[in-house]
Amino acid sequence: MVDKPAHDAPDQPAIEAAEPDPLSRRFLNVRTLLSFGLGIAILLVVLSRVNVEVEAIVARLSQTNPLYYLAALVVYYATFLVRGLRWRKLLENVGFHEGEGVRMPPFLGIAEIVLLSWFANCIVPAKLGDAYRAYLLKRAAGVSFSKTFGTILAERIIDMLLLFVLLAGSVLLAFHGALPSVVLGIMQVGLVLVCAVIVGLFAMRNLSGHITRLVPRRFRHQYGLFEEGTLGSFQALPLVLLYSLVGWGIEASRLYLVCLSLGLFLLSPPIVLFVALASALLTTLPVTPAGLGFVESAIVGILILAAGFGLAPGVDENVATSVAILDRTISYWSLVLVGLGLYFFTRRS
Repeated sequence: MVDKPAHDAPDQPAIEAAEPDPLSRRFLNVRTLLSFGLGIAILLVVLSRVNVEVEAIVARLSQTNPLYYLAALVVYYATFLVRGLRWRKLLENVGFHEGEGVRMPPFLGIAEIVLLSWFANCIVPAKLGDAYRAYLLKRAAGVSFSKTFGTILAERIIDMLLLFVLLAGSVLLAFHGALPSVVLGIMQVGLVLVCAVIVGLFAMRNLSGHITRLVPRRFRHQYGLFEEGTLGSFQALPLVLLYSLVGWGIEASRLYLVCLSLGLFLLSPPIVLFVALASALLTTLPVTPAGLGFVESAIVGILILAAGFGLAPGVDENVATSVAILDRTISYWSLVLVGLGLYFFTRRS
């Protein structure tokens, strides 16, 4: 559990950027309910276009191997330890450590904040969990909200760039260079996002003065801290990239264990890696909470596509849907339950 500090860090500005509303106020507001409705509608539309049988899916899920499923669950929650280590390093890169007089939470406290931010992303749209993470650290350590949010943006940028590289490698291995149009479309979306990220970073680094002049005067100090947090995070990159690679490897391992729990022992690792990375890419869409509807549709669609190319033995519409349902009980629904319990236990509001 994270302790509150006795005083603010030295770089705390007199006027800080607006903190996000308490998370409890966003649970059942209209925007959140609409985003949930949209996600469910997307999933229903996709399932209506594939030949699925509820009885066959229920039968398949009832045969889930509990040991593989439990292993997938444990592996998934291990990612928050790795993500906690990485974020702590990014925070140290911008001066948030005891050597600079900042009383930071312990490692498990950092990992707890990361988990709560992912939980927030599961229940509210527009990736507001990222702002909530900055809010929690500001409350726990008294550090700048704007500068902290910059480290989170840097983390997202690193994830996006690395995700695209891994996605490109996995798709070439999985489909042997012959890319179906749907897969090519996913890669094009990823390329557009990567280009946008690179252009944004270039502008922030080389056009800082011009950008600052465009920011209203009362927000310029906050923007300066945000820029400092973003650009300052790109230090000690080998270690940060190592943490990132381990994190994405664990993500893929979770899905692979889910497939094993359903008896899919002949699926090739590149196919599983591509499905895991493509679905992770769709969680970045700020339309529905944690990509609800998009992620499930991607898992089903890509597995069916791979089966059509003879690359996913034993997979049909019912099996692909079973994989999507079972995987999301871990990466989405279990996180909602665990995060909700942790949220109320720690009395965060």
